[in-house]
Amino acid sequence: MTALIELKDLKKTYVNEGVETPVLHGITLSIPKGQFLAIMGPSGSGKSTLMHILGFLDRATGGTYRFGGRDVSKLTEDQLAYMRAEHVGFVFQTYNLLPKTSVLENVKLALLYSTTPPAEREALARAAVDEVGLSHRVQALSNQLSGGERQRVAIARAIVTNPSVIFADEPTGNLDSKSGTQVMDILAALNEQQGRTIILVTHETYTAAYAERIIRLRDGLVESENGVADRRRPGDGRELK
Repeated sequence: MTALIELKDLKKTYVNEGVETPVLHGITLSIPKGQFLAIMGPSGSGKSTLMHILGFLDRATGGTYRFGGRDVSKLTEDQLAYMRAEHVGFVFQTYNLLPKTSVLENVKLALLYSTTPPAEREALARAAVDEVGLSHRVQALSNQLSGGERQRVAIARAIVTNPSVIFADEPTGNLDSKSGTQVMDILAALNEQQGRTIILVTHETYTAAYAERIIRLRDGLVESENGVADRRRPGDGRELK
């Protein structure tokens, strides 16, 4: 598979009032297009910092990051914003939906800064909502939904721009086990049936088991890596609607 993301000796140090706090100490990693990768590690290991850099929300302070062959360190702030809008979808633990806004409008928000013509945005948003099995709730307000439904709306919002990669940061952290399984089944189906690249940040072994590859961070370094040989395949309840 072609590498979508390539990291070489990636480092990140935060500076606050002259005090330096190193978080990432030199990560070298290649992520092929179409892979489902899980990033695990204890609190303080650098998981979220790494995801923020990969998702163009933060910059590295050392090493190189190439996305689709492009050196990210050379991008301006405007170019980074464009990359976030066009190439990345985010699914966060806390959903980040507007509470008194419909499911459809929440999903359409992701297209606000997109190059998609306004006339096409509603159709794309409805299609994304349908993909996560919520077409019957398209006009419901997000504060009327269950936690699992809200996270499915967040997934619809993440995929409506047809991004190159979807980042899921602890997507089941606020859900019961049944809703968490439904969310993970949707993410796995997006990967297996549509070839979407998924990068999952999690501390839960059951969610990491959905991935075909797991890396574990500790103290800002890759401590270990392994694939998941017994990963379930399509036909086990992961099909999209």
